Amino acid sequence: MTRQRLAITAVFFADGGLFGTWVSRIPALSDHVHADPGVLGLCLLAPASAAVVSMPLVGRVLPGRSSAVFCRASVAGLMAAILLPGLARTVPVLAASLLVVGIVNSTLDLVMNAQGVSIERAMDRPILSSLHAAFSFGGFAGAGLGALAATLDVPPLTHFACAAALIGIPVLLTTGWLPRDDHDADAEAPKLRWRRIPARLALLGVACFFSLLAEGGASDWSAKLVRDDLAGTAALGAIAYAVFSVGMGTGRLLADRLWARWGAAGLLRRSGGLAALGFAAGLGVGTVASTIAGLAALGLGLAGVIPTLFRAGADHPGISTGPALAAVSSLGYLGFLAGPPMIGAIAQLTSLRLACGVLVLAGVVVLMLAPFAGAHPRSERAMASA
Repeated sequence: MTRQRLAITAVFFADGGLFGTWVSRIPALSDHVHADPGVLGLCLLAPASAAVVSMPLVGRVLPGRSSAVFCRASVAGLMAAILLPGLARTVPVLAASLLVVGIVNSTLDLVMNAQGVSIERAMDRPILSSLHAAFSFGGFAGAGLGALAATLDVPPLTHFACAAALIGIPVLLTTGWLPRDDHDADAEAPKLRWRRIPARLALLGVACFFSLLAEGGASDWSAKLVRDDLAGTAALGAIAYAVFSVGMGTGRLLADRLWARWGAAGLLRRSGGLAALGFAAGLGVGTVASTIAGLAALGLGLAGVIPTLFRAGADHPGISTGPALAAVSSLGYLGFLAGPPMIGAIAQLTSLRLACGVLVLAGVVVLMLAPFAGAHPRSERAMASA
């Protein structure tokens, strides 16, 4: 089981690393296709849009099949897909390449979480949040490699090929350790009908929507909030996002233990409260230091929310893991898609500082919907005692 956990941890790290690789070179990609900010923003909608469409389809195919095979194929597919943006020389080609990246990445996102839930159940101990921490730290590694490549003026295609080899190939080799038996007791359960999603899954999806809305909003707007609305420097803007990211990664390392102590509903209540109150206080004081501290609280608060919601969704009785995770996560990706432009539209009418109040609202929604995560604790007592 140690090798299996190591293998799935490596897959999460690779997903974060390959994602951080191409995201870190967005300015260079924009220059290559001569895209202005508005056009680039439309191109960047493609990956999240692809996820919203592809996740339900993959969720329908997954039951009764080994997610280990899907994991291996998706890692290899993402290694190839991230090369495509580096080849783009026109806006339509860039948008199409990012659409492919989004389809492959969302497939990997779904199947690696299904595999993580499977290994977690077999181990009878919570590990899903630590796996998401590996994704966060993989993102740091990918972004760091991207910063080095940008400093050395390495072309994106060369950079992407090197990153795919350095990050992807070792991880691809470890996927042989993943269990082919997914330990899914509901693998033969009736297929989920998307027009009749159970109310509990729908509400978990709403919580996921707001959580990823807050993550996307903080990622895209934190640096600009500090630099422009609060008259900070560009360096402080970068530090603001870094602090949020470190809060996310650190919180995910702690979230499994806290889930075992408090349960799903208890963890989500505290997480939503910390995110809402901490960020509201930072915005309310209105200084650069207070806002950065508020972003740290927001990152810590949001850290364990998505793993907890995925775990709760996967444990819904009578529905196999793949479709249940797809129902929750596709709604979440819709929030990731809608959040940044929503904040931008509100900021256009008011101010960015007021628009970021949406992130406070997201924490409140997570807090209010927390009881539904503990409604069907199929394996919660067993793993908590372990």
